[in-house]
Amino acid sequence: MLTFKTQFPINESKSVDDLFEAGRIWLAGSPHSSLASVMKNATDIRDEWSRESDNEKIRFIKHHNGEEASGFRHENLDLDGMRWVTEVACAKRANNFWISVQLSVDSELPVERIDNGKRPYILKTIMREIGGGKDGYLTVCDKPIHLTEEQVDLAADIITANAGCFMPVVYVSADSDGNSHINTAQLAQWLSGMAHVLVEPNRRFSFQLAPLVYRENAYGGAVAIYWPDGIGKWLFLPQGEFSDPKSLQNAIAKKVRASLLSQRTKRECTWSYILEQKSRKRIQELRDSGSHEVDEYISLFDTELESKNEEIQRLEAEVSRLKYSHFNQNEGGGTKGKDLNIRTSEGDLYQGERLSLIVEALEKELNSSEPHSRRYHVLRDLIDSNNLPGEKETILDSLKELLRRYRDMDSTTRSELERLGFSINDDGKHYKLFFRDEMRCPFILAKTGSDHRGGLNSFSNIKKKLF
Repeated sequence: MLTFKTQFPINESKSVDDLFEAGRIWLAGSPHSSLASVMKNATDIRDEWSRESDNEKIRFIKHHNGEEASGFRHENLDLDGMRWVTEVACAKRANNFWISVQLSVDSELPVERIDNGKRPYILKTIMREIGGGKDGYLTVCDKPIHLTEEQVDLAADIITANAGCFMPVVYVSADSDGNSHINTAQLAQWLSGMAHVLVEPNRRFSFQLAPLVYRENAYGGAVAIYWPDGIGKWLFLPQGEFSDPKSLQNAIAKKVRASLLSQRTKRECTWSYILEQKSRKRIQELRDSGSHEVDEYISLFDTELESKNEEIQRLEAEVSRLKYSHFNQNEGGGTKGKDLNIRTSEGDLYQGERLSLIVEALEKELNSSEPHSRRYHVLRDLIDSNNLPGEKETILDSLKELLRRYRDMDSTTRSELERLGFSINDDGKHYKLFFRDEMRCPFILAKTGSDHRGGLNSFSNIKKKLF
């Protein structure tokens, strides 16, 4: 069973020998490996090299044919009879160096549950010994990328999938104080080699970014995962169960890991491809030499057939997993149960807007339903499963306090309204306000307020029409 998979570019100035050395260092430094002492003294790793003990095997293969398709494979049989296989495969060309890392586990005996295992430690070794390469506009690393105020266009390209990135991007927005809700340095280490972690500089940045990305950016302390093909995002709000930063970080890491399992691995970055190319090259060499050594031919054809069968098994396993995941979409976001998709052409003006409107409508319907009826139970379940806190109450509280004190449009009032997302048109006798470019719902605000009731009346009007 495949439990972990990722692929990413590494430092193109490094060589396959450098990758092999990283593999040697990884195993030599493992306190749990029976091959550690052997690997500490291994200075002769060449094109074809292997070692094994009673419960472990390590094999290195290097293939040259215009490009370098190389890698190593480690097998470990643990005390519970579980076989853990780590495969690291790479493809190096003149201008790029890609690598894939996969972890799988199986058992000859039936078991009740198979553990997914930890993130392979080889990833940390590769990042330390080799370093990441260029992934579109970004460089793969194990540290968060802190955006500057001048990089709004870069953030927009990343969110709209125009930055040429192959890896997913975790975008961490700033809260009203300009801080991140989570430990971005720790998250970037957890996700190194799996996803980029971008951190916006302040709350003002998100307001500048919003119109460039059709308001699909996370903001106000929320965190979103943006997929490289532009299919959408996975949003995490720092509220409810995710008020705890560690819980939020764990959910993000889990979601990224689960999603990468369904990503198609580059064919040239698979162990089976390396075996196939190595076998083909040797067969061609035998043919060119006029060899009639039938046994060697058969052995090489068997090796190629084995690689094909392995690739078929990998694809069949992936198809089965995708079929299963279609019916069991429980991962990430803190949601439970099966998803129910509702089509809409409207976007959220504030985070959680559409969901909160649906939940409020369902709550009204629940109150008029017969208790203990099927209708009641379904509505109750929908409300309990989706009643995620949004940004609505925060905006309303700030707006009410601001308009309660309103007398005129001084600089403080204007900046606070703009911070909340209002644009202000001061042509004419009154101010005309638009909330986050929703031009269908303008609001009128007197240029001079008579008393506190005038501001509160304006607040009531805005709340009624917008929220």
